[in-house]
Amino acid sequence: MSAPAIEDLRRQLREKFPQAHAVSLIKQEEKADEGQPFDPAFFPPGAISEVIGSGVNMLVAGLLGEPEEIAALPDFVLVDGGDCFDPASFTQEACSRLVWVRCSSALEMLKATDLLVRDANIPFVLLDTCGIGRRELSGIPASAWWRLKLAAEASSCRLVVMSPSAQVPCASVRVSLNAKLALEDFEVPRRELISRLRVVPERMRRAT
Repeated sequence: MSAPAIEDLRRQLREKFPQAHAVSLIKQEEKADEGQPFDPAFFPPGAISEVIGSGVNMLVAGLLGEPEEIAALPDFVLVDGGDCFDPASFTQEACSRLVWVRCSSALEMLKATDLLVRDANIPFVLLDTCGIGRRELSGIPASAWWRLKLAAEASSCRLVVMSPSAQVPCASVRVSLNAKLALEDFEVPRRELISRLRVVPERMRRAT
């Protein structure tokens, strides 16, 4: 069969079975939504960013990296809102690159973050809210986030908030992290898991 004849046959099939071709379009859109590889430079300085999604717990591991990757990754302060960070899961070399601020409530978490962001000598603050209860987290007034946003702008601090769901109304950047992990991945080396992290921009549902 000649090429023009094949193209004509394809056209007729597309016209007669449009639903079949719609499936392929959906797959293409899903592939485009997989996102780009994780890169700490994705979070802008002087702004507040928010990270949500199933892969959010991999963010700390992605920032600490492996010892041979230290030079390419920034040092940072981890404000651990729910006191959930496990330093035993990382090497001593990796842990030497962060200051760990342990908190036991949302109020402590916000006060500590406010002090650190205003210091102007700390370029990168990671705020983990995932250990805070849903009711307590939703009770944080919007004004508290706006206060942190203004402080980050004034000090040029890169403030990244890890949340189980969207919480920060004034986030300049909101992304989800997806690693598509399953039970069989428990034995997979951390380096490989981090390489699977994908950053997907989220729609901003509230005014920034």
